[in-house]
Amino acid sequence: MVGLQLAYLFDASFRVVALVGLFGAVLPMVFGMAYLLLPSYVGRTLSTQRLPGVHFAATYAGTGLLVGDELLGLGPSVAVGGVFLWSAGVTIFVGTLLQTTLPAILANPATKRLPGVPPRRPSELATLAIPVALGYLVVGTVALLSTVDGVPDPLGSTGPMVVHFYATGFVALLIFALGIRLLTGFFRVTPPISLSWLVLSCGSVAPGVLALNFYRPPWFGIGAGLEFVAMAGYASLVAVVAYRTDRHRVGLYGIGLGAAAGVLSVGVALASVTGIGGNPDLAAHVIVALDGFLLLTIIGYAYQFFPVSNGQFPGATGRTAASTIALLGTGTAVHALGVVGDVSSFRFYGPVLALIGTVGYSYLLIRRFLSPTGP
Repeated sequence: MVGLQLAYLFDASFRVVALVGLFGAVLPMVFGMAYLLLPSYVGRTLSTQRLPGVHFAATYAGTGLLVGDELLGLGPSVAVGGVFLWSAGVTIFVGTLLQTTLPAILANPATKRLPGVPPRRPSELATLAIPVALGYLVVGTVALLSTVDGVPDPLGSTGPMVVHFYATGFVALLIFALGIRLLTGFFRVTPPISLSWLVLSCGSVAPGVLALNFYRPPWFGIGAGLEFVAMAGYASLVAVVAYRTDRHRVGLYGIGLGAAAGVLSVGVALASVTGIGGNPDLAAHVIVALDGFLLLTIIGYAYQFFPVSNGQFPGATGRTAASTIALLGTGTAVHALGVVGDVSSFRFYGPVLALIGTVGYSYLLIRRFLSPTGP
């Protein structure tokens, strides 16, 4: 997360931003949350405690090789090694989750649903979307492998295709699905089932349409429109929860700002697709999607799971946590405005503010894990 802000400050390419921000920060944090949450949904714990460590070692080593090659030109063999290490880590991740959850699903009749019988609760519907998200992760990894010379490429794979399979297909859909369950659990508010249907159905279809038809009219515009509907619906769900529950929990600020940023990021991309915007709008889409939607949302949920105010160390207060959210959110807005308006001072101070926010978040979370907690 900190490295992503440094990449912005040094005006790194879109590819470096994607590798550092998506492969280095967002995806590993989502992997960790998936290890924490998905087995518990079927009443199990992870079948192994060792493979996740191997998975993270492989994916971070792979990301390091890919970033190193992009920045230093280390050679094709280094990039190929990075792709295969990353893909091996994803294989371990998916295999570990299937080994843990699949036997429980097959053994428990309550988890099976008769054909034609719709889910009656948002949490049931959200559970059905989780395998779809994992499927997009697998397809995205196949697309990544296909970019290596000599590997068959049935999808016509490109970098943007891989990014959208990962970011919209895996991460965003998993945020929608887990968010519906987590919002209910944390805030004791059940989202409307009709709105949950809209979010998860559009959110499940849109990534495939987007990634497989990148800038191919009319399907790419249709995919962007479906993703906008899904994101707007998710933001509405968050708004309903914020209205009906105690709004003094600091994590909800990050979740709410992240949802608003998600609507803005997809709206900017949709405007570019329809011809209203140009390349600066696309750059703003990347900034608001990564820093705004993905990082703010993940930080919000992290503060819910690991309240820093329970720690016994300097700065362990809700106000300090809220300030990191405010700094990242403000920095993202200033940076995006600087890109759209071509204001150099905004393009500098935006990432600086976001950098301070991410450093503060890193400090709070690391100290929260290392220090004794209060009662």
